Amino acid sequence: MVLVEELYLKSVLYDLLAKGFEYPDGELVESLTAPKPEERFLWRLEQAAGLMGEGTLAGNLQAMEDFIDIFSDPKVLLLELEKDYTRACFASRPRLVPLFESVYKEGKLLQDSTFEVARLYYEAGLQAEEKFDLPPDHIAVELEFMSYLCFQHIEGLQKADDGLVAKAVELQRELLDEHLLDFATSFAKKFQQHGRTPFYRNLASCLEEVIAWERTS
Repeated sequence: MVLVEELYLKSVLYDLLAKGFEYPDGELVESLTAPKPEERFLWRLEQAAGLMGEGTLAGNLQAMEDFIDIFSDPKVLLLELEKDYTRACFASRPRLVPLFESVYKEGKLLQDSTFEVARLYYEAGLQAEEKFDLPPDHIAVELEFMSYLCFQHIEGLQKADDGLVAKAVELQRELLDEHLLDFATSFAKKFQQHGRTPFYRNLASCLEEVIAWERTS
């Protein structure tokens, strides 16, 4: 598999994980229940996961598919996802599944890790309000940033811009080493433990597998 193709699949993989861990909405449910297989969230996730080896995440994806198939009404599916996400990430006291890196590292919001990851966005030429509408250390924002960096890497390769390639590689590694390897793993374990729907438990397992793969790549 050539590097550009690998980076494209990696970008899609992180983008889908990011969307999966945002607050569930109608757009997510539409992608879960799309009539065309190639438009479906889980089909696209399966294709992107091929980057890690054939059949990777297959058990998790099948469990998620079986859960989605239970619901004939997308509105009922959305309600179940909203209830699970809200209970785990918002309604519980203390939060069963915190969404922010600083809570895992420093025990509360808006700490050093928040500003450290925001610095990476700045170094990539992003201002938070341009691309993200969530706090900089939200799990979905960090995952989406990794997707963005993969596209930057592709752009650098296609333009033969060694500086852009080097910067994209440097920021990917720093984002992983200093933030996602620990944060995403802890987040994934908590959602596997506290999530009630097979969708979130298995999506969290997918995230943990992706991060474990990154550790050895």
